[in-house]
Amino acid sequence: MSDHDLLAGLDGERRASGDSTGRGGVVREHAADGSERRIVYARCAPGELDGVIREEADLARRTPYTLEWKVYGHDTPADLGERLTAAGFEPDDRESVLALAVDGADPAAFDPQGRDIRRVVDERGLDDYAEIAAALGRRDVEQERRRLAEGLRRAPEAMSVHIAYEDGRPAACGRIHLRPGGPYAELAGGRTRPEHRKRGLFTALVGSRLGEARERGRTHVLVDALPTSEPTLRRRGFEPVTWTRPYVYEPGA
Repeated sequence: MSDHDLLAGLDGERRASGDSTGRGGVVREHAADGSERRIVYARCAPGELDGVIREEADLARRTPYTLEWKVYGHDTPADLGERLTAAGFEPDDRESVLALAVDGADPAAFDPQGRDIRRVVDERGLDDYAEIAAALGRRDVEQERRRLAEGLRRAPEAMSVHIAYEDGRPAACGRIHLRPGGPYAELAGGRTRPEHRKRGLFTALVGSRLGEARERGRTHVLVDALPTSEPTLRRRGFEPVTWTRPYVYEPGA
């Protein structure tokens, strides 16, 4: 598949992943518990963009919830990020969007064999996921656990969590998102406890989730990769498609 086709496919996933009520071609994803909203796609005319940004920020203040506007490298207009910053959004880290064809993946590059990796498909297994997040000092661990639990209750076919154990203790984890009816899978939430790093758990968990993507008939996996993980993934066959950067609006900040 060409880079152009992958980019078009990514945009198709974005458009299909949420609701698009309102003006500006804005597509929004909603957290199951109502605490967050994420804008993943927009095709506003330059003259209406600032008004749409104000409307979305006003709605986040009134409700309230945390609002994230996920900007991609090929979004228009080119100064979208600057406009969001001027409206009070805070930019987070920039990531590379990488893709890998499931059938083209090298089995030896992401080998989960011999690892204790368990697939979580309901909320009972999320305590171990939260334990890893807490060990990394992440904020709002319990809120995230509740949000993921609600997502699994509502649409268990759309997400699962993979957790790697060492000596019976949760050591690393990652999520896979599979939009029902879509051709792609998205990898997210990769985390490893500091004392278990550099033992191959990250790549083993990628391999485990690749296996699920294959089982579910997906053609490609996508991942938003930070500079810490991008080199590892690219050495094993992932290729860049574009870049992405979240801009976050916290009404109470």
